[in-house]
Amino acid sequence: NTYPDFNDFFSRGIFGGTTDYEVISDNHVRSYTNSGNSVFVTTDTFDVLDKNIASWQWKVLIPLEANERLRRNHDFAARIIFCKSDGILPTQKRCLNYVWTDSVEKGTVWVNPWNSKQINIALRDSQDGVDIWKEEKVNLVEDFKRYLNIDIKEIWGWGVITDADNTRQIASAEYKDFNFQ
Repeated sequence: NTYPDFNDFFSRGIFGGTTDYEVISDNHVRSYTNSGNSVFVTTDTFDVLDKNIASWQWKVLIPLEANERLRRNHDFAARIIFCKSDGILPTQKRCLNYVWTDSVEKGTVWVNPWNSKQINIALRDSQDGVDIWKEEKVNLVEDFKRYLNIDIKEIWGWGVITDADNTRQIASAEYKDFNFQ
């Protein structure tokens, strides 16, 4: 099941400056930011009991130069976020951030320095190159249990984020072929 059209189901949320998200085709988006932070997100809830595997392709076009583990540098050229909601307040959301890092080694997992209810998982790092498509596949049910110690039945929302508001740099990435099975 390929995810529906980005134009129909996604909206932009701005946290600090803007990131431009250009929809290339139904299931392909390019991002660019100059010191901004906005998310391209959907709150289209979906059941993960039948569709717990998420897959996608992504590539970094302009990487950041920063130690993302530090709060002052917590930006990513490419990030995919999946959230579970326990209520209407932002503090009631628990999220996994699958990230492409500059200085943090692939395979590293750490708590988001801005929000302890979010976990960062480095799927890619600077060794994976620039402008090279990489394919990912994650098990959302297993990862929420492993990293946040919660059982989930549905995802409340998910999206892509390219941000550079902390580092004040330029970053760009592309995301495509989202699939849930």
